Amino acid sequence: MNLPVVIEIAIGLVFIYLTLSLLTSEIQELIAILLQWRAEHLKKSIENLLTGENVDDPLHQKFVDELYDSPLLRSLNQEAKGLFANAFRQITHTLSHFYHLTTGTRNIFGQQRSAPSYIPAETFSVALLQKLNIEKLSQKVGELTARKFSEERLLFLQNILNDLRNSLGDNALLESEFKHLQVCLQESMDDFISGRVTLSGNIKQVSNQLIQFINNTETLLENDHPCQEIIRKRLPYVKQMILRQQPEPTVTEVLRLIFEKDISEQDMSEKNTGIFNSSPCLKKIIDRLDQESPELIKQISDLPEHLKQNLLSLAEQSRLKAESLEAEVRQLETEVANWFDQSMERASGVYRRNAKGVALLIGLLVALLINADTLHMMSRLSKDTLLRETIAQTADQTVQTATVSSNPSPDQAAANLTGAKLATVKNAVNKALDEIPLPIGWDTINTQEQKIADRQWSIPFLRRAIGWGITGVALSMGASFWYDLLQRVIQVRGTGGRPSEKS
Repeated sequence: MNLPVVIEIAIGLVFIYLTLSLLTSEIQELIAILLQWRAEHLKKSIENLLTGENVDDPLHQKFVDELYDSPLLRSLNQEAKGLFANAFRQITHTLSHFYHLTTGTRNIFGQQRSAPSYIPAETFSVALLQKLNIEKLSQKVGELTARKFSEERLLFLQNILNDLRNSLGDNALLESEFKHLQVCLQESMDDFISGRVTLSGNIKQVSNQLIQFINNTETLLENDHPCQEIIRKRLPYVKQMILRQQPEPTVTEVLRLIFEKDISEQDMSEKNTGIFNSSPCLKKIIDRLDQESPELIKQISDLPEHLKQNLLSLAEQSRLKAESLEAEVRQLETEVANWFDQSMERASGVYRRNAKGVALLIGLLVALLINADTLHMMSRLSKDTLLRETIAQTADQTVQTATVSSNPSPDQAAANLTGAKLATVKNAVNKALDEIPLPIGWDTINTQEQKIADRQWSIPFLRRAIGWGITGVALSMGASFWYDLLQRVIQVRGTGGRPSEKS
């Protein structure tokens, strides 16, 4: 047997594998759609991402179900429309229910019938932070911080004003200035609540208004009053106290204090471990927030422990990259999206491995049902010159047809090109199958030749079983693999590529 014959046999085998791989791929895709494998695997991966080892906890499963019920994620799940589409979807739900009933597995979708098969990282990040009300929480903490800053310094100025009133008597102008200051401070707070200024901008505005009031007070003092020197000596200290930098709270500190509060309620002994070390001022703000908006605190404190630890780590990364509370919340969205992307990359690898196993089972089943015996196919191709040359010529024409038909435009993506080629290959293969008889099937010729070959083996059907097994493994490789290999083998045979491809 010379080299050209060996290459033609290889082309014949690869072409047959390509033909059957297209069939197995369609079967696997149909099963994946009917049983919603992608959507189910995605939700299981998200459950594992958010809850860790406690994925079977009903409370944690409820948390993920509620996340999936958020408007952003629910909008990604496009249900079927129309009479026939709804009927097909009903069949899908029935098969899925029967599958879970027979296998004893739970319905991962909970009360829903389906779920999205793909979730963008940015959408997941926004949906998760919206469910946790992180932005509202940071807004409330910023608001309480700004109010506390204004109230403390306003109270200090009120004491100064009382001292001035006791020393200088009633001063209508100072009283009017102080009332005007209160109005200005409330306007600054309203600007912050409405989002027109940031927390740092609000603190700066309040500080400037307080300093302006002190300057006005110093101007209005009588030059010959005996208390003037005492008051003048106090004013620089007051200015220094007002201008003292007010550190903004961070999302990390807020989350730690909330988690610490939850720990202290469950086990007071852990509060004294020294794990958390936040400012007493921020602790008072969290306590005040717990009184005004207890639902915000409870929503954060009831999170799965695994998610709490991950949120703290992501919030710490955000703190290092942001300079303000508002910017930290925006950065936290990015960090959560990156965390989701990295996790989904690993989950995709698991899905591909599982899909590989399913493809192997489908390949073995297809090889058995249509009697695709690799050893028998090799024997037929080596003996039947006409069949071998016909398949080789058909494979050559198929490759050329697919290459010409799917010639990409300059801006076409590689993934789309692969899909276009495979679609063209499928059409070309369908036409070719009408013209050539493949050495597969349970017809009389194939079965008689297999029986004759089985006699040379001591164990009956062992040769045929090995041939089916080889075919099943080959089909699990996928149509893309065999199409690429077919191109290379044909080039080795001497057909080469088109001139435009060479250039």
